[in-house]
Amino acid sequence: MKPPEQPLPPKDETTVLHLGKFAHGHEAPASDEGATMFIRRAATATVAQSATPVVVPKTAGELSPEEMLGAMAYCYAKGVFSSSDIERKMLQDEGFREALGGVVPDPATIRRFRRLNREAIHSVLEQFYRRLRKIQPTAEVLPGTTPPEAAPAAGRAAKNPMEDTVVAVRREATDRLDKATFIDGMSGD
Repeated sequence: MKPPEQPLPPKDETTVLHLGKFAHGHEAPASDEGATMFIRRAATATVAQSATPVVVPKTAGELSPEEMLGAMAYCYAKGVFSSSDIERKMLQDEGFREALGGVVPDPATIRRFRRLNREAIHSVLEQFYRRLRKIQPTAEVLPGTTPPEAAPAAGRAAKNPMEDTVVAVRREATDRLDKATFIDGMSGD
């Protein structure tokens, strides 16, 4: 965990995250159907329904399993993969930082959470990408993803379009988690 007096990085980055919506004390309006609130609700449902408990390392501070799971899945969905970048984004978000008393999880804690809860993160990402495909069935492929037509066909043509969706959604969630793991492994943190 980082002390609150740590200097904040510049705000000229292009990826804007709304992590404050994942912190305790933030009321989620029922009418909000945006990606951020969808991921928050998916994380809450995943924690409640998971056969395996979502474990938050003690070094994560005051974050609940729902909050940490939601924030992590949200970062991955938005293309922020490095644990150091996630920590920086958490520090930059004033609402998130203030709700946690200025203490956010450090990169080692973020990596540990990912290792302990890979299945839960995967589940939330799958729910998000399934919803995204329903809302925008012809949407452009998200940055850092494999276009469906470029994916291997495994020697057969799919007979069921829903099967294509299920496979693509799983692949997208897996790709996001694998990319985060790879980037963290390359950074040597």
